[in-house]
Amino acid sequence: MPAADLRGLILAFTAGVLLLHVLPVLPGFLMALALGLSALPRWRWRIYWAAAVLGFLHGLLQAQAALADRWPASRHGEVLSVQGAIASLPESEPDARGEGQTVRFLFAPGPGADAPNRIRASWYRSEVLPRAGECWQLELKLRTPHGSLNPQGFDYEGWLLREGVGALATVRAGEPCGMASGYRLLRLRQALVDRLRTALDGHPAAGLLVGLTVGDTSGLRQADWDVFRLTGTTHLVAISGLNLAIVAGCAFLLLRGLWSLWPALCLRVPAQRVALYGAALLATAYAALAGFEPPVARALYMLLAVAAAAALHRLDRASQALALAWGLILAVDPFAVLSPGLWLSFGAVSAILYLGSRRWRGGRGDRLALRLQLFLSLVLAPLTLFHFHGFAWASPLINLLAVPLFSLLTPVLLLAALAAAASDESGSRVLQFSADLLQQLREALAWAAETLPQAWWPAAPPVAALLLAILGAVLLFAPRGLPLRMLGLLCLLPLLQPPVAAPVEGLEVTALDVGQGLAVLVRTPGHSLLFDAGPAFEEGFDAGSSIVAPYVLGLGLDGVDRLLLSHGDNDHAGGVPAVRRLLRIGDELGTDQGRSCADGQSWTWDGVRFELLHPEPDTWAGNDGSCVLRIEGPFSVLLPGDIERRAERRLLRDHGPRLRADLLLAPHHGSRSSSTEDFVAAVAPRVVIHSAGWRSRYGHPRPEVVARYAAGSARQYTTGVSGALRVWRQDGELRVEAWRPGAARWWNAPARP
Repeated sequence: MPAADLRGLILAFTAGVLLLHVLPVLPGFLMALALGLSALPRWRWRIYWAAAVLGFLHGLLQAQAALADRWPASRHGEVLSVQGAIASLPESEPDARGEGQTVRFLFAPGPGADAPNRIRASWYRSEVLPRAGECWQLELKLRTPHGSLNPQGFDYEGWLLREGVGALATVRAGEPCGMASGYRLLRLRQALVDRLRTALDGHPAAGLLVGLTVGDTSGLRQADWDVFRLTGTTHLVAISGLNLAIVAGCAFLLLRGLWSLWPALCLRVPAQRVALYGAALLATAYAALAGFEPPVARALYMLLAVAAAAALHRLDRASQALALAWGLILAVDPFAVLSPGLWLSFGAVSAILYLGSRRWRGGRGDRLALRLQLFLSLVLAPLTLFHFHGFAWASPLINLLAVPLFSLLTPVLLLAALAAAASDESGSRVLQFSADLLQQLREALAWAAETLPQAWWPAAPPVAALLLAILGAVLLFAPRGLPLRMLGLLCLLPLLQPPVAAPVEGLEVTALDVGQGLAVLVRTPGHSLLFDAGPAFEEGFDAGSSIVAPYVLGLGLDGVDRLLLSHGDNDHAGGVPAVRRLLRIGDELGTDQGRSCADGQSWTWDGVRFELLHPEPDTWAGNDGSCVLRIEGPFSVLLPGDIERRAERRLLRDHGPRLRADLLLAPHHGSRSSSTEDFVAAVAPRVVIHSAGWRSRYGHPRPEVVARYAAGSARQYTTGVSGALRVWRQDGELRVEAWRPGAARWWNAPARP
């Protein structure tokens, strides 16, 4: 049997964890037992197979525990009175209606509570602001985790799994019950956040400063994140590997210099060793200050592994130290492998180690810095495109300046925060000065984001092209003398022009799962139309950025030829700003920046006719003023927005025979105020899609509406149940592909009402 290599063992362990996470359902006991027994027979590569089996079974145990902790769908909407602790720094913002505030936090029920271990709670129109570490008796309306499911879209259920959240809840009422036992570190963080916000009351950089020092980014708004995204500096803002490395590096240099002042001490313990231990200790303290959030914890594991390698004089085996850190992370949390941050962090460190190896050619410091930044950008670009569907093309140059500035500013900010915590007057002055410096840096980034042409390059190439691009980056920066290095440029070319698959038989309609809302993409061989863009909410969910734009980019498109907005309600129009931000829009109809819809407007794309049947100019408003679009091609489609009975009667009167359609998006999500018997009979659809959320609070689609369509033998689907629905015609049949049944993983809710 060959000697086992640590890196190979951890790679095999990772493969086992990854295999579990691609399964649609978890295997049962007998299958798990058979897999475990398969690692017992002796054969040449048994130890690696055993490591893979161990990774699979370890992940399986954690997955079963996570599902057991999840609030069951059979109790969705149940109200419980639960006592527990505020287990995170609460996020608050003024209520949109001016009635109190909206507060969000993690809630940890006390021992013996009939509830999951961690609950993500929202308290609307609250007059009080709970503090981290407090005990509260809350009346909660609990919901099982369930999110939209779309190709390329954000997997909300997977995110909740990684966060350890077993239920969502709305707070009905609450009473404080003192301080919860434990949570000392969390209460310390809360006190420091309160002190910083008080000292910086009204300062525009307050949210950014608190985020860089304590890891609380709730004070940052979407405009701030847009600036960081467009400049490729998001990794500098949220406390992660770079921030931890800065603190550790500064601590190392400072401690080594101070210890060297006493030669007698250096004879007992070398300055480098003291500095190494002290840097690791201070980095751990900084991670604690940031709450040991997953990105911070991952970075700390990496740093401690490298520190251990240095202490054991094994820095020449840095790859083994890095592999050990990776294995430790997956052993503690096998769900971390689903996190984009894990891959980006280790990808960056691996790239730095590669360039720092002796095999790579040297050069002046400035040239090395430029090469490092270019290489990091090229290597991480495929990962960024895969996870975030775009890339900031100017990030290498911006980071070349921003990284040193943040490296200098981060220690200053930490010292200023500590000074503010220790002293009222002098500490506040230091903090104000630090915040002014940070604001100037932020304004410089905002200027760059606004000035750079097309700062964000949206794209979502296929996985094969991304892997090829990584290989190309490694080839381009390979040691001098390696043959065929310039082939790396050819490997990058597929990123520039992702393949676009034309619709079958010339027309394809996709109703995206945006919850309680509507977003439909219509494609012909050479054109695309977006009908509505889904909702956007205060808590951060934006269908435009998390669902619509990723889906369009995943098709190989960089935008749509026309955006048609049925009407201005949030569940249809909320995602429009994000779509404009992330996609190229040819022109617009029905929006505040485009022409108004009117009966009689029409156009033809690739032999497919598009015609507006409603509204009449300047005579309709509200739901009944929705734009109604009819499409005639290989099959016929009717998209009526949110029209109700009155508009339906008008359509029957003026366009009765032309309403017939093979595919109908049910008016107003299947509300009882729409889909009258005469309208249903006139359309006579073969397929009906209800664009409604899972267990919609409005009861959509209503049973009586479902019964009307069923009486006409229509096949009916609901996006919140089935996920995104793609419809096309093939061999004379109207085919419907539901995304959730075929793409769901074991943590996703099954496709059932």
